[in-house]
Amino acid sequence: MNRKVSIFAATLLFSSSMLLVSCSSSPDEAQMKQLNDLKDEHTALQKEQSSKEQQKAALDKEVAEKNAKLKKCNDDKQVVQQRLGK
Repeated sequence: MNRKVSIFAATLLFSSSMLLVSCSSSPDEAQMKQLNDLKDEHTALQKEQSSKEQQKAALDKEVAEKNAKLKKCNDDKQVVQQRLGK
């Protein structure tokens, strides 16, 4: 029982010391610069994603138009073949 109490106390002491060491009241200048750089990178990536989504939508539309044109050509071809008796 006494050993469990001392292990618990040591664990509590270690945890509280880690908490005190790892926490600071405010970020330093390097951390703020890193945070701002990450925010800028995030914004740039969002803009790039939006641009890529617009490009994808344009390409999807182009593919759909070409597929419609191909279907019309195939339908016309079948009509011509039927009229020729093949």
